[in-house]
Amino acid sequence: MARISISTYFFVLPDLFFVNAQHQIHQLDSLFICPQFMLVLEIKNIHGRLEFDHRTHQCIRTKVDGTVEGFPNALTQVQRHMRFLSGLTTHYSLSIEGAVVIANPSTIITHSANTCIPIFHRSGLHAHLHSLFQKHPQRLLSDHQLRQLVQELQRKQQPTEMPMTIAPSRLRHGVLCPKCMYQNCMHFDRGIWKCSYCHYRSREIFAEALQDYRLLISRTITNQQLRAFFYIHSSDAATRLLRKFQFPYSGTYKNRVYHLPVNLVDYMKEFF
Repeated sequence: MARISISTYFFVLPDLFFVNAQHQIHQLDSLFICPQFMLVLEIKNIHGRLEFDHRTHQCIRTKVDGTVEGFPNALTQVQRHMRFLSGLTTHYSLSIEGAVVIANPSTIITHSANTCIPIFHRSGLHAHLHSLFQKHPQRLLSDHQLRQLVQELQRKQQPTEMPMTIAPSRLRHGVLCPKCMYQNCMHFDRGIWKCSYCHYRSREIFAEALQDYRLLISRTITNQQLRAFFYIHSSDAATRLLRKFQFPYSGTYKNRVYHLPVNLVDYMKEFF
C-alpha cells in the first residue's frame, strides 16, 4: 500500500490470474486500484514499430530489418479484462479504466486515433494517472472498503501451476527438435540451436524448451542448471544467453538466480 500526492491510498496488484465461469483465463499484467477507480494495465515489451488496428483486432509489428509479424491485439485484451472485472466487482461502484503500456523506450507506436483504450510508453503513466484522477475526482470507497476489495480479488485468484509429480531425472533434458517430432536433441552454437540429424536451426525454439523447464521443474534457474539441463558447455555462453532476455534475478554474480516470468514464450519473443 502506498500514498500519493493527493492524499489517497492505492494498491498495485501484479500478475493476477483468474478463470471465469466459462473456464476462460484472464491474466492481468497489473491492476491499479484506488478509492476513485481501477486501472487495468497491459504491459508490452515489444521493440520495432507497432500498429494497433481496432477494426481487425490485431497488432502488427515491423522490425528494423523490415520483417512484419502479427500479435494478439493488446487493446482487445484490455477490454476483455475490463468486462470481466466489471462482473467480478459488482458490489463496488468503481469505474474501470484500461491502458496499454509499452515498456521498451525504442518502440514506435502507431495506431488509429479513434481507439477508446490509450496506448503510451511507460514514461507517460504518471501523466495518464493524473488525468484519471481529474476525470474521477470523487472518492467512492473508504480505506477499509478498498482493502476489502483487494483481499476479495486476491482470494478469487486461481493457482497458475499444478504441483510437480514427476521426478526431474525422468524428464528428457535439452532442447528437443520439433522437426524430428522431439526425438532428437539440438545443440547450442553461437546463439543458435541446431539439430545434427535434420539440420533444423532456430533461435526461438529455446523459449519453448525453457517454458517446459519452468512448468515441469522450477520457476528459477542458475547458470549451472541451465548448462546441465540444456547441454551448454560454456559458462560464458550460458551467462550471455541468460542476460540476453533480461530475466529478473537475485543474488550476487557467482550465486545469481534468474526468475523465469509466467508468460515465458511471449516474454522471450520480444528479444529474438
